[in-house]
Amino acid sequence: MLTVGIYISIDGIAKRIELFNDEKISVTSSIQNIADISKIYTDFSQSFTVAATKNNNAIFSHWYDNSLVDGYDARRRKNAYIELDTIPFRNGKIQLESASMKNGKPENYTITFFGNLVSLKDVFRGLSLRDVDYSEFDFSYSGAVVKAKVEAQTADHVKFPLISSLRPWTFGDAGIDDISVSTKAINYKELFPALRLSKVFKGISDFYDVTFEGDFLTDPRFTNAFLWLKNGDGFNPEGSSVIVFDEVVQTTTLSNYILGTNKFNYVAPPSDTMDITTTIFSFIRLSFSTAGLPFNLSYIKDGVTINIGDYTSTTTVQSILLEFPGNGLYQFKITSPDVMTYDAEFEYILTEYDYTGGGLPVVTELDNILATQSASGVTSADVSVQLQMPDIKVEDFFSGILKMFNLTCYSLDGTTYNIRQIESWYNSGDIVDLTQYIFKESATIDRVKSYKRVNFEYQKSENLISVAYLSANGLEYGNLAQDFDADGEEYSVNLPFETLLFSNLNDRLQVAYVLKTDLKPYIPKPIIVYDYGTAQTAGFYFDDSTTDTLLTNYNAFGSETLISGSTYSINFGIEQSSLTNDLINNGLYLNYYQNYLANIFTSKARQIKIKGKLPLSILTSLQLNDRVIIQGKRYLINSFTTDLTTGEVDFDLLNDFRTL
Repeated sequence: MLTVGIYISIDGIAKRIELFNDEKISVTSSIQNIADISKIYTDFSQSFTVAATKNNNAIFSHWYDNSLVDGYDARRRKNAYIELDTIPFRNGKIQLESASMKNGKPENYTITFFGNLVSLKDVFRGLSLRDVDYSEFDFSYSGAVVKAKVEAQTADHVKFPLISSLRPWTFGDAGIDDISVSTKAINYKELFPALRLSKVFKGISDFYDVTFEGDFLTDPRFTNAFLWLKNGDGFNPEGSSVIVFDEVVQTTTLSNYILGTNKFNYVAPPSDTMDITTTIFSFIRLSFSTAGLPFNLSYIKDGVTINIGDYTSTTTVQSILLEFPGNGLYQFKITSPDVMTYDAEFEYILTEYDYTGGGLPVVTELDNILATQSASGVTSADVSVQLQMPDIKVEDFFSGILKMFNLTCYSLDGTTYNIRQIESWYNSGDIVDLTQYIFKESATIDRVKSYKRVNFEYQKSENLISVAYLSANGLEYGNLAQDFDADGEEYSVNLPFETLLFSNLNDRLQVAYVLKTDLKPYIPKPIIVYDYGTAQTAGFYFDDSTTDTLLTNYNAFGSETLISGSTYSINFGIEQSSLTNDLINNGLYLNYYQNYLANIFTSKARQIKIKGKLPLSILTSLQLNDRVIIQGKRYLINSFTTDLTTGEVDFDLLNDFRTL
């Protein structure tokens, strides 16, 4: 029997949970599972019970009694890890599910252990990309800046693709939108920016204080991809500046203003009673160097930006009443399209009125904060990349990128997450012979669930050229319906992104339109585009508000990128390049899915279910990308379930036909 140790972090201190001696605890491990080929799984356990001992009652703060103040918060999972005979086995989180009572006393608690991929979803907290801080990539905005970002800027992380949301550009037809004519030039205000995909990931990792690692994250097939930043009909170049209150000149000992962090920790006062009431007065007072300019005031609550209101600047002090929607850490932020100097003050007064003595109340000031700036602040004219982000949750965006490139994601510590392309991940695993540890009495051999067709799909596009493509081909541009020589159901890999069919107007001049068939603009689903690099063309006119310039070199964007002489596409299947007219074979399916699915859906594929008992050295080191050998045959691990008390393992395996 193995000694199982389960530790949970309480206030940063690891505490060991006492277990029943006869409680069976099993953990199932799986990342890529044949049951759902586009989903990434994680370690999870069956829920199990632990005794309501003195030690466990202290750990869970007598959770069964909800009258206790500041008790265990079961709404949030706690960091945890498992040891087998003192050797680390798994890291993750524990969820308290329930408590059982008997004769008015606690008898046990039910808890569940979750692996670190589940914890990553918890880290994202349901926030959207627009909640993430991308100020590192903010940029000044002018016609000259946009023109420079349209032209060749190989190292720039923010660029402006030639995508129109205003009018259908033409070339050489002498029409009203003919950009070969100087008077019909592309105006810089027509364009929306795009941020390099790797920097979107960097913003996420910095914001959530996690680390993403993996060779694919530095591969040009990933770093040449950009996220187009369109979340409105027209581009609104909003800037931003966080108000910093770094000098508290008056406060009581109960103050919740945190010096050095510029955050106010709001804790709601106790509920009023018949005899005791509390009141809150809280204001931000602002005065600007220039009157009559628009600005927005908002606050960031626990990482989420919440709007307070739109205002007009005054040179005299204006007081803005604050209301706090729940407990949390608050920072305050001004955004304005104009550069202005401002002075700011934050005041918070919490007062108690006690009527228990009758007559006039006894007035007690519980908290009084007056926070000011040591120096005047300045609003920024730089464009806030954060405010330009498309409307999508971080977790949906993240999982969409994993599906797009058939990536797997795993973590050993809940802080550093390894992101690998699936074939690279398998190739980096060990090959382990388990023959001597497998029970030979019985094994079950099943056919692998097959699909007659796997559909790889972007979101449906309203783009006028994409609509025409669908009508002519019966399939959305960029999608693929891959047929297999098998009976079964259809399966779909759905991305949360929209793709664009670009148009070659003239001599490698590639543009796209986010316009409906009635030529009205629309807000698309998030769009990923590839940076092809510098392209030479006969020339088009560009208006930077100063001059109409004929540009003959520009940074081409589209569905393909050129890397060391080879072209790669973010279309799933083989498509003809709108830039070069060449067929592009290196699509998402060929590069990231074909080998993986060919290994699964071959006629020789079998799903093997078999049992064994592993020594502790293998049990604590076996990884999901290790390929195991049993009686001379090699297998992938679909999943395995470990009984932590006995070391017995139920394997679910797939034949591995890779040549390596």
